[in-house]
Amino acid sequence: MSSRHNKSPSAARSNPASAKQGAARRVELPQPAVSAAARDFLDLFYPVHYKIGIGIEDALRGGRLTRHQVAILWLIRSEGEGGKRIARKEIERSITRWFEIGNSAISKALRVLAKPPYELLAIVENPLSARERYVLLTPAGEQQIEWMVGQGHRFLQRMVDHLNADESAQGVHFLTRVSAIIDIVEREKPVAPAALVTDGLKPRRARR
Repeated sequence: MSSRHNKSPSAARSNPASAKQGAARRVELPQPAVSAAARDFLDLFYPVHYKIGIGIEDALRGGRLTRHQVAILWLIRSEGEGGKRIARKEIERSITRWFEIGNSAISKALRVLAKPPYELLAIVENPLSARERYVLLTPAGEQQIEWMVGQGHRFLQRMVDHLNADESAQGVHFLTRVSAIIDIVEREKPVAPAALVTDGLKPRRARR
C-alpha cells in the first residue's frame, strides 16, 4: 500500500486545506476602551433603574393599573399630539422596546383601557387610512393622567427632600443630558455584528 493512502488523521487535521473546510472561526473585532466612569455608571444605573423606575411606576399605578397600561398612558402624555392622541403603531413601537410583550398583549391592554370600568381611551380609525388607528385620551383618561402626575410628583418629592438645591438642579441637568445622549447612541448603533466569521480565506459577516 502506498504511503499516500496511509496518512494519519492528525496529519489530515494539520493540513491547511482540510482546516479551511472545518468549522468557521469567530474573529473578535477590536472593541473601544472602557473608562472607569463607564464601569461605575453601569454599577449605578442598573440598580437605580429598578429602585427609582419601579418606585415611580408603582406610584403611578396606584394599585389599579398594570405597568403596561401606565406606560401606554404616559406615552400618550409625553409623545402624543397635544398629550392626548397618538398613532397605534407608535404605541407598539415604543412598548415592545420597553417590555418583552407582543402586539396581541398591547391590543389587550388597549381594549381593557377603552372598556368599562376604565374607559380611559378611545380607539378610532385614521381618516386618511382605514388600516391605521389613533388612540385618544377620553375625559376620564385626562383625569387619570393628572392623578398619575400628582402621584409621581409626590413620590419624587420625598427623594428631593433629601437633596439641596444644587444637587436637585444637577440631577435634573444630568438626567436631561443622559436622555438626549441615549437618543443619539440609539441612532448611531452599528449595524455590523460584534464579530466576524472567517473560513481561512477572507472574513465574512456572521449569519444571523
